[in-house]
Amino acid sequence: MTSPTGRPAGHERQYVLRDTGSAVVFWVAVAVFGLLLGDNIARGDWATFGFTLPLVLLGAWLLWFVLVHPHVCYDSQRVLVVNIGRVHELPWSRVSAVRQRLSVVFEMDDGTTVTAAGASAPRGMGTIVGGITGKLGENAIHFNRNALTLDAMRGSAAPSGAPIVSRWDSIPLATGAVLLVAAIVDLGLAFA
Repeated sequence: MTSPTGRPAGHERQYVLRDTGSAVVFWVAVAVFGLLLGDNIARGDWATFGFTLPLVLLGAWLLWFVLVHPHVCYDSQRVLVVNIGRVHELPWSRVSAVRQRLSVVFEMDDGTTVTAAGASAPRGMGTIVGGITGKLGENAIHFNRNALTLDAMRGSAAPSGAPIVSRWDSIPLATGAVLLVAAIVDLGLAFA
């Protein structure tokens, strides 16, 4: 069961893994989009503002959907993997292993895998770790930090008979569809 925020329901603390570098790119793009729209407003060019607004909103949604929205939320009962367009609710009792590749991969007890698009490997392999020059072992721990944390949570989880639930991420997808239709109508009106 998930809460209205899309996170696993429950009264305990929930943790979120998200790529912060992607969020920085998103906010820089939003600032550029804001300048683009702000310039039209400052010049009083309402026709250009009206033309660019649906396109800018669609671009901002697309960047948010791909760069910011994917994440992993977990607690002691389950892990919620929010990917691009899909959401997977995985009870820890159904996860047989957690591996770190370019992204975190959850291996399920039925042989399937779920890759978390929003939890890529930490950056900095071969760089300074913890204030000292990283050794091979320290770099391996740094690289596997997300998977090690999640695997420890999996290992201490209580048994559960909850099923694996995979579904479409309907609200963001519907929002994108509305913005896409608005942008198509906008372009159709502009070039009619």
